[in-house]
Amino acid sequence: MLSAPASIEAQIPDLATSFESGQVIDSIEVEGHVLLSDAMIIGTFGVPLGVPITYREILEGEKRLWATARFADIRVTARGGTSPDDPAILTLTVEEHPLVRSIVFRGLQNLSEREVRDSVGLRAGDPYSPQRVMEAGAYIREGLAKKGIPFALIEEERNPVPGAMGEIELVVEVTEGNRVTVAEVAFHGNEAFSNSDLSKVLSTRPEGFWWFRTGQFQAENLESDLAETLPTFYASNGYLDFQVLNDTLVIDPSSGKARLEIWVDEGPQYRVRSFEVTGNRRFPTSDLEAYYQTDQGGLLRSLGIGRGRNSAGPAVFDRSAFQSATRRVEEAYRNEGYLYSQVNPVIDRRPAEGDTEYPEVVLRWEVEEGTPAYIRRIYIEGNDFTHDRVIREQILMLPGDVYSENRLLRSYQGISGLGFFETPLPFPELEPDPETGDLDITFKVVERQTGSINFGTAMGGYTGLSGFLGYDQPNLFGQAKSGSLRWDYGRFQNNFTLTYTDPAIRESRLSGSVSIFDARDRFFSFASGERKRRGGSLRMGLPVPGSIYSRLFVGYALSRTDYRLRGGVDDTSLFGRPPGTQSQLSVGISRRTIDHPLFPTIGSSQSWNTEINGGILGGDGNFTKHVLEGTWWVPTARLGGNTAGSRPIVLALGLRARAGAIIGDADRFPFDRFWLGGVQFGESLRGYEETTVTPDGYFPRGTGAISDIDRLGDTYLSIGAEYALRLNDNISVSTFFDAANVWRHPREVDPTNLFRGAGFGLQLVTPFGPIGLDYAYGFDRDVPGWQLHFRMGGQGGF
Repeated sequence: MLSAPASIEAQIPDLATSFESGQVIDSIEVEGHVLLSDAMIIGTFGVPLGVPITYREILEGEKRLWATARFADIRVTARGGTSPDDPAILTLTVEEHPLVRSIVFRGLQNLSEREVRDSVGLRAGDPYSPQRVMEAGAYIREGLAKKGIPFALIEEERNPVPGAMGEIELVVEVTEGNRVTVAEVAFHGNEAFSNSDLSKVLSTRPEGFWWFRTGQFQAENLESDLAETLPTFYASNGYLDFQVLNDTLVIDPSSGKARLEIWVDEGPQYRVRSFEVTGNRRFPTSDLEAYYQTDQGGLLRSLGIGRGRNSAGPAVFDRSAFQSATRRVEEAYRNEGYLYSQVNPVIDRRPAEGDTEYPEVVLRWEVEEGTPAYIRRIYIEGNDFTHDRVIREQILMLPGDVYSENRLLRSYQGISGLGFFETPLPFPELEPDPETGDLDITFKVVERQTGSINFGTAMGGYTGLSGFLGYDQPNLFGQAKSGSLRWDYGRFQNNFTLTYTDPAIRESRLSGSVSIFDARDRFFSFASGERKRRGGSLRMGLPVPGSIYSRLFVGYALSRTDYRLRGGVDDTSLFGRPPGTQSQLSVGISRRTIDHPLFPTIGSSQSWNTEINGGILGGDGNFTKHVLEGTWWVPTARLGGNTAGSRPIVLALGLRARAGAIIGDADRFPFDRFWLGGVQFGESLRGYEETTVTPDGYFPRGTGAISDIDRLGDTYLSIGAEYALRLNDNISVSTFFDAANVWRHPREVDPTNLFRGAGFGLQLVTPFGPIGLDYAYGFDRDVPGWQLHFRMGGQGGF
């Protein structure tokens, strides 16, 4: 905000004196204005005429004029008013800010002019604003500093526009200067650590050979390094008295190369004399001590192990580990309901004395447990369509339970993972009772559109093109029941599938699904014929007693399969078999704790399923099929998400293992066996085309060197790892590694003999379903190379 010049303040005492007892204003005159009219200025001034006023009304009028930001100077004078019969005349002498006809930036090369204008509101046609020009200069300096140009010089010119009184051309002259690159970092006073060790700690690092070692200098990064990074590093190695004494940046003006010099005082290295816990009743002392022992590797002096860097005798004190252990103890208390507990970490420094050669610390946790907090009520707000019951199924707490921070977080993740609400969800609100400390918890949601018509295409090789059209509704009637109708079409398939799933039949813990299908498959990997299937299936599930994450499943399917050879085909090994009726009983168990169905960042999923075909069930099959699968995800880093309502970008590491085996004779139903490669059919292996990985090794399609039936196996093993960047609930990019193989019999399984692929992936969630693009390198092909896989829908991927 602009402040009034001193000339205005000088008027106030005179006006205060002459208007102390009230004075009537006869009229107001305006002088010095060019752009604004008398009426506009007087109207904004707002001092009434014909009634007694004091200097306070005049002062308020001045403030209103200043608030318009249209004036560089305002002076108020009065004449007359010598008697009650002689009203005063006020004169407003103003100096207006000129209008900015145009704005010109000169010398600005590394920032966008439009970005600067839009960010600070600097526009042509507005009155000149010194404040906005200052903000533009600050924005330019900050933006250039982030790009390693920290010493920009910014000046302004106001050039009158010829023939246009009161208008100027605003010129912002920017002298950017050289981009500063740190070529060397030198430390003085360091003895415990070398210059190289300390340079690796800093974010301000000297330039190096690799492209990512740019050596770019940023003043804010250096400030953080000196105030936080270096002291934290030294404190983690026992140097609690460490100080940065001075720093200087010596720049070569011709090249912009800089030498950063830092003077430090390391101080002595502290060791741990003793550690104790006081005030604890809920947890035994040994349990709490274990949190610190684990971090320190047995740092307690009584253990006599876990020495620090270059240490002998008692272990070196690691302040970061001590603080981390303190936070975990606090979390342990909150998970047991002690929401208001406090763990006060005490670090008592003792100088070296007597026989000790080094200073020591006496460590202590002073615990104030308080009383546990219980959950009084749980509210749900914002669900206009979804039933409360659906949401409460994801809440792992009940009224009357002891509060647990971990269960609260898992409940929050479970509700978010339903996919029925806008994300990120607001974090649950906790409202403690002022008398008892017990909690009311409120989960707030915002409904989103869930039903969708979707269509798409998938490609797994140079001829494998297909599409699908369908309708999915995962939240029928607002009760999380799902229904889908899907038609897969294309050169190699023509399939209709109708599915209905109820996760809580008659609001019980029993789930069920029913499916009816009519499918014609012409696998482009097996061009010798096609398969026709009709039938249906029923599956029921119920929770495992004592577990909230695990469910047991049992199902039955009945189908009829016909095979048809294409004319002129010599290979009859796959489609040259009689029709068959398949009667199948399936049983399985699954455990699922992942936080998102498509883009998980934490949790795991394990499942085992067995399908029994034939025997007492009838039908033409006589085999048992076992499939085991596990996936594990852990977050490794979070970027942002620190403000309310924002969602962090999450880096997560995922591991996966899958295996399957067929026991018995599946000759009548060969497509129940396993085949490997690509992302469209069978088991996925990126970096390879469909069905090219066989029990006999790698065989490209179309070579005629192997029959179709010999591409199938009765056992397979697949492992993989993925490092994913979850930008939000709709976009994920990743790098991955896959390894898999297929064998004819379980006894032939050799985990050391796997075909390997690695590459990069992109997955998007669109209104028409998920889209995936993978580009993978197959290491064990006859000629190693890259393979592109495009998919739309749920095929392939991790």
